[in-house]
Amino acid sequence: MGIKAIAKVKKDIATVKLLVKHPMASGKIGGGKGDPKYINHLTVKYGGRVVYDMYPTSAISKNPYIKFAFKGAKKGDKITVEWKDNTGAGEKKDIKLK
Repeated sequence: MGIKAIAKVKKDIATVKLLVKHPMASGKIGGGKGDPKYINHLTVKYGGRVVYDMYPTSAISKNPYIKFAFKGAKKGDKITVEWKDNTGAGEKKDIKLK
């Protein structure tokens, strides 16, 4: 698994593009064999405040791509991306704004 990101600031608006490597398995493919495993919460924080919050379901495709923007950003600062899945696994990564 892993998080790839591009986060750029223009004026005071940050545009963030995330690619989250995750199988996003619903457990329903192939006759319902296999256990579901999908991200059920993704959050992005900047300066301690939440700037993006998402509660995806198993209907989202494998390796989801997420794009969003927020105001009040400064180049050189960091955002923190964190996700958890329905099995309790997760990942957290700090990303520098460019």
